[in-house]
Amino acid sequence: MHPLKCLAMPHLDLPHYSLGATDAEHRRLIDLASHEEHRVVEACRRAGIGSGATVLDLGCGPLGGLAALAGVVGTDGTVIGIDASASALEKARSILPRSAFPGIRFLQADVNEVSLEQLGLDGGDLAYSRLMLLHQASPGRTLRRIASLLQPGGVVIAHEPSDQPAHAPASEPHVPAMTRVWELVIAAARARGAQTDFGRRGKAYLEAGFAVESQSAYAVHYPPATGYEIPRIALNSLRPALAEHGLAGEEEIAYLDRELEEAKHRSGVLWVSSPLMFEWIGRRKV
Repeated sequence: MHPLKCLAMPHLDLPHYSLGATDAEHRRLIDLASHEEHRVVEACRRAGIGSGATVLDLGCGPLGGLAALAGVVGTDGTVIGIDASASALEKARSILPRSAFPGIRFLQADVNEVSLEQLGLDGGDLAYSRLMLLHQASPGRTLRRIASLLQPGGVVIAHEPSDQPAHAPASEPHVPAMTRVWELVIAAARARGAQTDFGRRGKAYLEAGFAVESQSAYAVHYPPATGYEIPRIALNSLRPALAEHGLAGEEEIAYLDRELEEAKHRSGVLWVSSPLMFEWIGRRKV
């Protein structure tokens, strides 16, 4: 789902997110989400989530898994998008209007503090996250909060990336800027206090409250123009955090930006991929 126009959004100082909440960053997140909708549906099928379920999209941003989850739960189900950014939720409402998606509602809240009372639930059937646990100071603590929002036997599905440079976004031919930008994404998240290793160490975090039912790794492949633009937008979204923590200067940022822009117009690109992603499915222990 690609909106023709994006509203201008101010930068917000989100406590757990180093890339801000600009219009360009929302566009990047929408592009990412649009290429992973089928993975959300397939993961729900594997987890036994279907029509009539109540699901939470944690850190949903401007799209997240909301549209795919709404399709999974059908007209009898409920999807609640939770995000700390008011502008991200405003964008989500414009993309997913209530007239077309009556089963989706939104809550502005920190995923580490949200309660069942705020949600108006006794407990959800599924909590879904993508690229959210990467930005948390304590993934274990966040997962304990998530467990408290689910019914006994409720499911968590997490789609989270590796934080290792060797697993950075890549392409053929190789574009070094893609690796460097991923290093900066991870460095900025760590500088803001995040523990970035959930993707590759999910089992260690999940086992405190969940029984791990499945795990797998995958990469998302994009059209070249999209695949090179995604890290380019991320780089520019990172500018305030990079300056704040002294992680990269304007000269390096400009060089990386040019390299990615030039790659978008290169002929003969065979493939462009996301970082290595991990899918973790766990069931809340009774």
